[in-house]
Amino acid sequence: MAQNIQDRNNIILVPTDFTPVGENAIAHAVKAGELLNFKVVILHVINRETRSSFGKEKASLVVENKLKEIVKGIKSKSKIDVDFLYREGSIFDVIHEVASELKASIMILGTHGKKGLQHLVGSYAMKVITQSPVPVIVVQKRQISEHGYKKIVFPIGLYTESRQQVFYAIISSLLFKSELLIFKQTSKQVADSTKLNIITSQIEEEFKKNGVKYTISEAEKHANFAGQLLDFAVSESADLLMMMTDSNIENPSFDNSSWSEKLIFNLAQIPVLSINPVYLGQIYFTL
Repeated sequence: MAQNIQDRNNIILVPTDFTPVGENAIAHAVKAGELLNFKVVILHVINRETRSSFGKEKASLVVENKLKEIVKGIKSKSKIDVDFLYREGSIFDVIHEVASELKASIMILGTHGKKGLQHLVGSYAMKVITQSPVPVIVVQKRQISEHGYKKIVFPIGLYTESRQQVFYAIISSLLFKSELLIFKQTSKQVADSTKLNIITSQIEEEFKKNGVKYTISEAEKHANFAGQLLDFAVSESADLLMMMTDSNIENPSFDNSSWSEKLIFNLAQIPVLSINPVYLGQIYFTL
C-alpha cells in the first residue's frame, strides 16, 4: 500500500541491472540527490538472470562487489549520501518491498524502451511502475542536465486525473526551481470544454497560491492528445514529463495501457514522472 507523502524519507531508490541504461538511471538519481539533498540507495535484485550471468554460488559476492564499486565511484565525485542493497527474489516484489521499507520519496528506473523494460522485469514491466508505492521517474538513455529537471510538462486532459498531479508538480517545481509547462487538451464538446476549463482554473489557483512558475498551451487538434503532448514536450526541450499512470479513473473505456506506454517509452527519451492515483489526500478537487 502506498504511503502518505509526509511519512516518507528523503531517499531516492534506484534499481539497477548493471546495464548502461541502469547506469544512466543512477546518474539521474545522483544529480537529483545533489539538487534535493536526498540520499540515494542503489538496489539490485538477484534472480535467475543474475545467477545465470554470475554463477549460482558467486552471484551475491559479485553483485556486492559491483555495487561497492558503483558507490565508491559516486563518492569520489559527489558528497551525497549513497548506499546500496541487494536481495534475492522477484524483481516486482523486492523493488516494491524495499521502496516501502525505506519509505523512499521517489524511485528512478532505467529502461531500454518497452522491449527493454519487459526484459528487465519480465511480465511485470508496467506493473512495477503502475503499482509502485512511490512515484517513479522512468529514464532511457537521455542524460540528466546539469541543472536537473528545469522544464516539466504538465498535461491536462479529459481522461487523465490531472488534479492529483498538482501536489507533486508543486513540490517538483519548487525543489528543482522548475517551470511547469501546462499542455491542455481541447474538445469539440461544450461539456468537455467546460470541464477542462474548470480543472485548469483549479490547477492555476493552486500554482499561483504556491508561487509556481507556469505557462499554458493548448493542443491544436481534438484527437491524438498523447502525440501532440509529446511533440509539444520536444518543441519546448522539456526535461521531464508528468503523467498519471491510471488514466481511466473517470472513463473506464479509456485505453490506459496505450496512453501510459506511449508516454513512458517515448521515442524522444524524455524522462517521465509516473504518479499513481493512490488517494494522497493532499489536493483533490470536485467539479
